[in-house]
Amino acid sequence: MRNLFGFGQDDSQQGTLKNQSYLKSTVSINMAMTLDGKIARPDGKWYGLSSKTDKMQMDIYRSVSDTLIIGKNSIINDDPVIRIRYVENAKNPRPVILVRNGTIPKNRKVFELAAERPYVICNSLNFLVVSDTLGGIAEVIEFKSDELRPEEVIRFLSEKGYHRILLEGGPRLNYSFMQAGVINRIYLTIVPYVIGKRNLPSIVDGEIEFSLFEKKEWRLTQSKAIEDEIFLTYDRIGNS
Repeated sequence: MRNLFGFGQDDSQQGTLKNQSYLKSTVSINMAMTLDGKIARPDGKWYGLSSKTDKMQMDIYRSVSDTLIIGKNSIINDDPVIRIRYVENAKNPRPVILVRNGTIPKNRKVFELAAERPYVICNSLNFLVVSDTLGGIAEVIEFKSDELRPEEVIRFLSEKGYHRILLEGGPRLNYSFMQAGVINRIYLTIVPYVIGKRNLPSIVDGEIEFSLFEKKEWRLTQSKAIEDEIFLTYDRIGNS
């Protein structure tokens, strides 16, 4: 049975959904970067650059979230452990994986260790291949929109009762949600490494700049240093 969700051309106006109930949700980004602003090694992965302290702080962010959005590339490249390990009696957020094309291997930790079956959100172009690969271990949701618009993703989760959303995807996933204007908070960890190589991605990575990038939209609301790492929280002005 196909779980179809989303909106056609007649259901949107200039990219903004008529039903904006998703605006009631809190959507946060959690990322770590090196001193020179890189979020991945030259091989595209992050292994070896996170300390136990960073992982403990990540679990704190996860413990106050009810869903965890992860991108396809993060699952393939990093195969992250998504269960909370360092916060006692915390409820694990439900994983949500966005797959715009192709599919992902089923032998990933997110399927083996998740407390609830992950949502895998895809589109009509890859629904059959995703269902064939992951239908037995995940709840596959088909969206009408090929782009998997962030507003639709948030509205879908809101209608399922999930309102505290944490993104731990990659820079392109972050870019799409930032471009849609739905991010309320950024958790940013600075780790004590300098990679030096040019053209490695930052926490947000898109083809063009944001039109209002010169407008001051973010306020530093928390900052703490633990050993050689700094943990920052920025809230969007007007939402904090």
